[in-house]
Amino acid sequence: MRYIMMSTSTKAVAAAAVTVSIGALFASLALSVVRRNTKNIRKDYDQQEDQPTREDSKNETAITKGGYESLIGNTPLVYLPHLSSLINNNNTDNANNGVRIYAKMENLNPGGTGKDRAARSMILAAEEKGELPPPLSLGEGGGGSDRSKNEKQSNSSNSKHPNESTTSINNGNINDSFSSYSFDNIPPNIHKVILQALHNTQTHGILIEGTSGSTGISLSSISSSRGHASIVVMPDDQSSQKKEFLQRLGCGVVVVKNCSISNPGHYVNVARRVWELVEVERRYDGYYWENVVGGGGGGAKDDGNGRAGASLDEPPRLLKAAFMNQFENLANVQSHYSTTGPEIYNQLYGKVDAFIMSAGTGGTLVGVGGYLKDRWWRDQPLQQQSLSSPPKNILVDPPGSSLYNKVKYGVAYAPQQSEQRLRRHRYDTIAEGIGLDRVTGNFGLGCESIVWKDSQLNGGFGGKLTLALNDTEVQRDNSNNTSTTKAPTYQSKIIDDALSITDQQAVYMAHYLLRHEGLFVGSSSAMNIAGALIVASTMPPGSNVVTVVCDGGQRHTARFWNRTFVEESGLFWPGGEEEAGDANENSNATKKNDLDILEQLGVRC
Repeated sequence: MRYIMMSTSTKAVAAAAVTVSIGALFASLALSVVRRNTKNIRKDYDQQEDQPTREDSKNETAITKGGYESLIGNTPLVYLPHLSSLINNNNTDNANNGVRIYAKMENLNPGGTGKDRAARSMILAAEEKGELPPPLSLGEGGGGSDRSKNEKQSNSSNSKHPNESTTSINNGNINDSFSSYSFDNIPPNIHKVILQALHNTQTHGILIEGTSGSTGISLSSISSSRGHASIVVMPDDQSSQKKEFLQRLGCGVVVVKNCSISNPGHYVNVARRVWELVEVERRYDGYYWENVVGGGGGGAKDDGNGRAGASLDEPPRLLKAAFMNQFENLANVQSHYSTTGPEIYNQLYGKVDAFIMSAGTGGTLVGVGGYLKDRWWRDQPLQQQSLSSPPKNILVDPPGSSLYNKVKYGVAYAPQQSEQRLRRHRYDTIAEGIGLDRVTGNFGLGCESIVWKDSQLNGGFGGKLTLALNDTEVQRDNSNNTSTTKAPTYQSKIIDDALSITDQQAVYMAHYLLRHEGLFVGSSSAMNIAGALIVASTMPPGSNVVTVVCDGGQRHTARFWNRTFVEESGLFWPGGEEEAGDANENSNATKKNDLDILEQLGVRC
């Protein structure tokens, strides 16, 4: 009996083992089929004609493998349902027929701002022109220079000039005494940041810019990854977070009083002066050669360019400094024409009816707006007149800026510029980084008439921009066109209209977005979206309205999102953030605030 029982048990175990083996076999076969099918699906997907190719990914820059630059661009386009629902014509039987408001989330670039695009474009252009050295050589990413190969140990006994005392750098604090160099008439704060940049650069290159902060953050981040040092001059009406962020990036920061561009103390003019000291007047060549590169003292020295000799009568011109000049640098607008514009167009499958944007340099508004109109005219024959009119590009302008009147009436003027009201140091708005009292090179392109042509002819904004970038005289009409193709043309400006948005409207909109859309935005983004809502309320059903979230509110907690600062600026702080009380009371207060927002914006619901 025991034998029989054992035999039975053995058979059961054997049967179970066979069952497991068969199950494993079927699982293996199933996995093999899944893998084969997945491989075939992947193969079919890759072979589809509409898949991105290497050519599709090309814009104004080469493909960057990894690192900061690889994260720039391809930001999401977000539909704002709560904001869109406020518009009258959304109350239709079919919700899809309503006007839809979208936000391009440029704050999701690695630098937290769309300025990453322009910064990358300007730096690459400067390197290509030889205004900056090649980037730092890092193995297979090579081709660049590496200052570390040429540097001598700065703390060695023969690396110092006999009359030069020791220079120490500790967290950007420089203590020095230069008896052998002339630094007369250079303000100490500027002298300090130049020395900091000399010690930070790994390529002999320094980029210099005047900026309200965001562009400086992008420039500093990208320049660090490429081995260059950076110096930023910014006005004192920007949030303290921007200055602190720049300093953490190792950037030399100079803060000046906010004033008119005609004042030599304007931050752009001061930045240009810093560039002249380094690049034009060559005031720091001697110090850099003897105290950073290590060329001083006796014996043969390599000058960093492969030359060596017993002595040098004067230091070699190793340093290269580039003034980015974002306001006039057309690489700025080119970056948005080549990347941001196509992204928006593709994300909405070409259905863009209006683009609303404020202007700092004007690069985003003009670059995106120019591309959208170019593309509309190019696609018209294919769409068989399916769209009734080209997309509208509308400027949003803050208080104190003269760009609104430039677009509306052709004259760059604001009431704050009148002789009776003009102040030496102006603080007309709490918005940061937008609004100007002059027309820049980038913005000016949006105010000139463009001859739009179909895809069979060369023209439009793209052709004009190419000529401008190549320093060729811009052709303003088609009188010299020798083509025999007679196609209809249309002449207009890129920027069609302008809106003036108040600080109070921006504050209201920022709080509405936080409560209803969950978006924590900065001052310029709030103005953009306020403008988008106003424009959307005038658009026909089925329209798509696009604007930009430039940066998040995290950089604005010291000013725009500081209740004390806002109220001291004479503005009302919307409710809804107080401690929890009666639920019905809080709900009624929120509804009232929402109605206040709409009333402030002049939107009827």
